[in-house]
Amino acid sequence: MAATAEKSTIADTFSRLLRLTLPASPGLTGTQLMDISEVHLSTVARANPSTEQLIASRVLDNPRDFRRWESEHARLMDGVAREPRQGLKVRSLLSLSFSLMHRKALFEYLRSHAARGHKRRLLVAHFHGGYSYTQSMVAEHGNYLRSAASLLCATHIGATTFVHQAFGDPLRGYGQVHMEYFRSYCDSLIAPAGGPHANAIQVLLPQLKREVLELRTRLLAMPAQPPKPLHVKPTPPKPVPTKPTHSGG
Repeated sequence: MAATAEKSTIADTFSRLLRLTLPASPGLTGTQLMDISEVHLSTVARANPSTEQLIASRVLDNPRDFRRWESEHARLMDGVAREPRQGLKVRSLLSLSFSLMHRKALFEYLRSHAARGHKRRLLVAHFHGGYSYTQSMVAEHGNYLRSAASLLCATHIGATTFVHQAFGDPLRGYGQVHMEYFRSYCDSLIAPAGGPHANAIQVLLPQLKREVLELRTRLLAMPAQPPKPLHVKPTPPKPVPTKPTHSGG
C-alpha cells in the first residue's frame, strides 16, 4: 500500500512539471506552491542517501503520513499564496519556516541528547502535558517528519521560486542559533534546581533568546538580493609635465 501511494505521487510529477514551466509570478496560487512542493519532495526522495532523503521517503512511503502531511502543507501554502504582494509572500514563507524549525526542535533534542529515564520523561511531560510517554513520542516523531518535510519544500520555494537570499545560509544560521537556545532551555528544565549548572543556564537564556529574536528580525528585513558592489572607475593618472628642451643656436 505504501508503494502505491508513492507511485501515484511520482506518476503526477510529469504533469506538475509541465504546469511549473511558467515563470514565477507574484500571483502564484496555493495549488502551484503545493505542486512545487510535491515535485521537490519526490525529487529529494530519489536522491542519494542523506537525512533529507530519508525524511522525504518516509513521508511518501506511508499513505497515512503522506495524506496528513499533504493536508497540513496545503494549508501552509494557501496562507503564503493569500498574501497580495511578493514581498509579503516571502515574509510569510520565512515566518512559517521559523515555525517549522521550532516544531521539529524537541525531537532533534531528544534524538541527540543523552538524557534518559526520569529526565527524558520529565521533559516530554513538560511539552505534552497529560498524554502518556509512548503516545507523546509517537506524536513527536510524526510531527518531526512532517515539519522537516515542509521545511525542505519551503526553503526550496524561497530559494528557487521567490529567489530570496534569506533561504540559504541566513536561514540555516537562524536554525543553529535557535537550536542553541532551545537546547539550553531544555537543559534548564532537567538540571537539578539551584545547582551551578542550572543557575548558569538561567543567566544565559535571556541573551540567547534576544539573539534569536534579533536574527529573526534581520532575516525578515533582508532584501531579496545582496546589494551589488559599487564599481568606481579608477581615475587615470595625470600626465607628468616634461621640461621643454632648448636647442642651442
